[in-house]
Amino acid sequence: MTDLLRSCARARWRTLAFATAGGVVRQATLLAIPWCVQRALDDGVVAGNPGATARWALAAAVLAAVQFVALATWQWQARMAEARTGADLRNRLTAHLAGLDRAALAGYGHGDLAMRASRDIDQIRMWVYGLPVWAIIATTFAIVLPGVAALDLVLLGVTVLMVPLLAAVNLVFPAPYERAGKRLSDAHAARADAVEDLLSSGAAVRGIGGVPALLERHDARSAEVERLTGDVARIQSAWAALGPAVPRLAIAAGVALGGFAALDGRITVGGLVAFAVWMGTFTIAVTVLVDRLVDRGNAAVAARRLDELFALRPSVSDPADPAPAGRRGTLTASGVTARYGGRVVLGPVDLKIRSGEFVAVTGPTGSGKSTLLRLLARLDDPDTGTVVWDGTDVRRLGLDGLRAALVTVPQRPVVLSGTVADNLRVGRDVDQAALERACRDACVHDDVMALPDGYATELGEGGSSLSGGQVQRLALARAFLRAGERAGGVLLLDDVTSALDTDTERRILERLARRDPGTSVVFVTHRTAVMSAADRVVELSGPGGERRG
Repeated sequence: MTDLLRSCARARWRTLAFATAGGVVRQATLLAIPWCVQRALDDGVVAGNPGATARWALAAAVLAAVQFVALATWQWQARMAEARTGADLRNRLTAHLAGLDRAALAGYGHGDLAMRASRDIDQIRMWVYGLPVWAIIATTFAIVLPGVAALDLVLLGVTVLMVPLLAAVNLVFPAPYERAGKRLSDAHAARADAVEDLLSSGAAVRGIGGVPALLERHDARSAEVERLTGDVARIQSAWAALGPAVPRLAIAAGVALGGFAALDGRITVGGLVAFAVWMGTFTIAVTVLVDRLVDRGNAAVAARRLDELFALRPSVSDPADPAPAGRRGTLTASGVTARYGGRVVLGPVDLKIRSGEFVAVTGPTGSGKSTLLRLLARLDDPDTGTVVWDGTDVRRLGLDGLRAALVTVPQRPVVLSGTVADNLRVGRDVDQAALERACRDACVHDDVMALPDGYATELGEGGSSLSGGQVQRLALARAFLRAGERAGGVLLLDDVTSALDTDTERRILERLARRDPGTSVVFVTHRTAVMSAADRVVELSGPGGERRG
């Protein structure tokens, strides 16, 4: 059992204790009913005593009522435990992933992460749900074996004989099943990535005939999932069939031997009936035991996959003793370089943005313009050099304060699931008037009002109901809202007018010209109008080249 599984069980121990108590009481009463039937047959039916039959029938009815209450308690508490475990794990995982940057997550596709946050967590939930069953199985063994021993030692021998056979079955199968389950989980993750690419990139590659390649990759990965599912199914089916087969053979042998014992008078008819019922319950217990072992194997694989994510650490994180970020000041990059995949993609660059200055950054494709913005905002750290805000190295500043001072609008903005207003507020308490003011400044208010429900319109996943220009302007409005919460700071804009017409771009530049005097702007662009509106133009000539401006 992994540490993650142990922590899940410890976190829900009270709920699981109630579920276990209910399950044990339910199983004990269930197994007591065959004994009541035995007494009703032997003391009542065979002996011709209707009163004894009625008393034992009443006892069985009382036990059935207790069993009902205990079963409800077991199921209710077990479901609560697994539901809370799933919620806790998802909250913990999403909070952890939200704190990771792209460098930390570089080896994981969106589909893979989605599988870990859904299928893998569900596997652990089901394992938690099944934990009380172990006590129920133990109760079955503890009651059935002494009960059979009291009936006849030969029947006990038949029952005990199957234990090492069951042990052998359950020692052989878990290891190959777990290995096959790991391969299947990885294949599901790879297929999920293929689905993600097909859905998100299909339109982009359709015009160049790339869809068949995406479909072919998806089909290949689906075929791999199908093949590995067959491998898992073969192991599981053999395991699930052999496990119950052993006690069923024991029942057949027990009924035959018990029948001769009844003819010899060594066991009563009621005792033989009780034995058959107990062994039937024993068979079910063994079947469930196999299922729980399967669930444990699945949960162990899932826990290791989640542990991989929990072990990831962001390359950018808060310092041990963060300094407060200033409200306004000079933003300076000194000798900064960035590497990706072993090659230099930016630098060395020296750049100073004074308080209130509007600086346009341009340069050829691949010169590192977007990378420079990420370094200035400390979304990434430079491989060499320093970035300083208001006299303090940004690596010494708390990230929350730094994000409030240096507001970034990326080249490809993200649109969240939810309404237009949700996308603008991003969880903050902002009144409607402020939303509309920011959208007017970003020249997107009229577009929003043209939507079916205005600011309450639900946007499709990834903003599929909006054009590229509308997405850019919505992200710009979001930045204006953020920047408007405090005077000063820096707006870091990555080509946010690339999808706009010249008139809309002109109005946005006019809004930027009316900004707070202490607010600086760094605008990555190829557009002539933006460069003309800037106080200064900085040109990046590529990695290792000189900066001109």
